[in-house]
Amino acid sequence: MLAFNISFLNPVARTIDNFRMTDVFYEISNTGAERDTSGLVTIVDMTDEFDRSRLAEIIDEIQALEPSVMGIDIVFDGVRNDSIGNERLIETVCSTVSPTIWAYKLTHWNSDEGQFDRSYHSFFTEVVDVEHEGFINVQRDTNGGTIRTLGLHRQGANETEYSLTAQVALAATNDSSIITQSRDCNICYTSTYFPVVPADSIAAYANLIRSHIVLLGAMHDIRDQHYTPIGKIPGVEILAYAIQTLVQRRMPIEFPLWMSMMLTMLIIWFIQLIQQGVTNRLSRSRSSMRQYLGNSGMAASIISMIAMVLLVGACFVLFFRWNIYFNTAWAIMGIALLDNAREIYELIIRMVASRVDWQWLKRSMYYSDDD
Repeated sequence: MLAFNISFLNPVARTIDNFRMTDVFYEISNTGAERDTSGLVTIVDMTDEFDRSRLAEIIDEIQALEPSVMGIDIVFDGVRNDSIGNERLIETVCSTVSPTIWAYKLTHWNSDEGQFDRSYHSFFTEVVDVEHEGFINVQRDTNGGTIRTLGLHRQGANETEYSLTAQVALAATNDSSIITQSRDCNICYTSTYFPVVPADSIAAYANLIRSHIVLLGAMHDIRDQHYTPIGKIPGVEILAYAIQTLVQRRMPIEFPLWMSMMLTMLIIWFIQLIQQGVTNRLSRSRSSMRQYLGNSGMAASIISMIAMVLLVGACFVLFFRWNIYFNTAWAIMGIALLDNAREIYELIIRMVASRVDWQWLKRSMYYSDDD
């Protein structure tokens, strides 16, 4: 924890705090592997659709194919001069049959109260009683901007606000526990391809819409591209991953901080014992080669390298087999710095032993009568 309290070490702390081994795991799983096609979520690409009459027509066409849930990742800003388009869209909002979640944005964060004071909704909410809405604010990590989580609920000025991700998952499962147990969704970026349907070919892809969760959003809008552990992808695709995570209950379980710290110390202590035992045995060997390996520290370095590889491998299996994540950043750094820490400790022991005659000090493995 030293790095968090000393200003010149803050960059180190920020780097470690923002590092997640899951980024490496997801990159490995998505590289060179054939992605599974999602049978749960379909995306309708609305990148080039701006006319409100046309947007209403697309929504009606999708509704006619009876999707299980429809999430619309579009906020329709104020009333436009196109009165026909405005009216046509309002008619569509009133006539939707399948559960439909409309998007809005939370605004004006109040840090003192820990809540959002305002929200920005589509224009038709002023004249139509919209049953389901969800916010689409993207929560990035503090450092680096990589999106690993999406908010499920936040405190608004008057009530708890639920995200579009949470509302779609709730409508698809009718199980409120998946959105109330946690404030955020830790997104599982497994190797998945979400079918993308062009907005001008809805009828041709009826099999990908009927009884599916359908998300409407822009796949090629450069303003809605975000960094994730698997690269830069559109916001609507991030929503698809998050919804799939919730519906399939695949949200990674992360070790609590206290447990991670204890396990990290145990791992480092165990590696230290192995290194000390092996190097002492090699140093007492009659073979000059073994003596060199023990005295030069090369054996300890080899043990450190093997330990780090095994640790990462074990965490990889733990994550993809049982969906449990242990942040190995501190453990890897501790193992890598064991040799330096041992040298510093030995120097301190020898310095103290040269000035005082403490019996307990003589029990240290680094105490020497030669001093």
